Amino acid sequence: MRKQLITEKYRSLRLAVMKQTQSEFEQLQPDLVDCISLTEINELALIAQKQWHPSLVRQIGWDWRKILQQYRRDHMARLELAIWHHQDLSGLMIGKASEGRLVVKINYIQGGDAVNPLKGYILPIASRCAELFAAAINAGWIGIQDPIENEDLLHYYHQLGFNQRDPFDPRNNALFKRIS
Repeated sequence: MRKQLITEKYRSLRLAVMKQTQSEFEQLQPDLVDCISLTEINELALIAQKQWHPSLVRQIGWDWRKILQQYRRDHMARLELAIWHHQDLSGLMIGKASEGRLVVKINYIQGGDAVNPLKGYILPIASRCAELFAAAINAGWIGIQDPIENEDLLHYYHQLGFNQRDPFDPRNNALFKRIS
């Protein structure tokens, strides 16, 4: 019974974070009002992701169904996000809070095809969800685990505030951002 209550608490928190992030995003991008929706990763998202064409630049190849099953089994304090443009899946993200709830980390993130109308917005949307989730559980940091070591992408991460190596474990390959 207790596990069920905790699971529902975090699900309610995820849904509230997605709702607030979507509202904020639509205020910043009024031309996208009623065009985007943020949801948990569901069966429709998993099917839609399988239709994405593999990137010629990056060889990601994650099995999102397997990752989702593992995170749902092992991490109640997780953040899962599907980003939609109308009926088209534009991005997926899975993350989790650290054991001591000090950090909320984006562990997996992927955008859709090159013609994705939300290209350039996936990471900022996911990052904002992580910030709100972290604030709700009193975590002071968000992070991106195993960022792609590409000069342009690293510059982009820095622009979004991810400019510090893991302050808790210097051996960990992650970029962190302090939140207030």
